[in-house]
Amino acid sequence: MRTGFDFCRPPEQRRRARELSFYRWLACAALLGVMPVLALAWRIDSHTADIERANRLLASELQALQPQLASTAQARLRIAAAQTRLQALEQLAARRRQAARLLRATARASSPHARLQRIALQTQRAELRGHANLPAEVQAFTEALLHAGLDNVSLQDMRMAGKNAADGRYEFTLSAPLPSPIPSASTASAPTPVSATAKP
Repeated sequence: MRTGFDFCRPPEQRRRARELSFYRWLACAALLGVMPVLALAWRIDSHTADIERANRLLASELQALQPQLASTAQARLRIAAAQTRLQALEQLAARRRQAARLLRATARASSPHARLQRIALQTQRAELRGHANLPAEVQAFTEALLHAGLDNVSLQDMRMAGKNAADGRYEFTLSAPLPSPIPSASTASAPTPVSATAKP
C-alpha cells in the first residue's frame, strides 16, 4: 500500500521532489494557457497574410485596368463634347426654322410700299426693320403679317427717315414673339440678323 510520504529518502529530497512536481504542473498549466493564445496569434497572422495577398492582387488588377480606365475617361469627355456640339447644332437648327418661318410669313405679307431691310432674332422675339412711304402702309403691313401667321405683331418704333414729311419715307421696327424660346443663353445673347426684303 502506497502512502503520501516516501520515508526512504531524506526530507530535503522529498521537498525537492515536491518542488519539481509543482514546477512540472505549473509548466503544464502555463503551456495549456499559452497554446490558445499561440493558436489565435497564428490564425491572425494567417488572416493578415491572406489580406496582404488579396491587396497585392487587387493592386496588380488595378494597375492592369488603369489604361482601360483612362480610355473610358477620354471616351466620356469625347461623348460630353459631342453632346455639347449636338445641342449647339439643335439650337442652330431651331434658329433656322424660326428664321424660315419669319421669311415665309413676310413673303406672304409682302407689300409694294413697305419694304423690310432686316430681321433680327432675339431671345424670345424677332425684330423686323424696314421702311414705308406712309404710316398707313406700316399698319397695313402689320395686319398682313398677322394674317400670314405671325401672332402678336406690334409696332415698336416708327420715325421719319428724312427731315420732313415731304421726303415720303418712314422707318419702322416691328416686334413678334418667337413660337418657342431658345433654351441656351449663349446662343441667344447676341441677335442673329437675317436680311430680307419684300418684293415690290
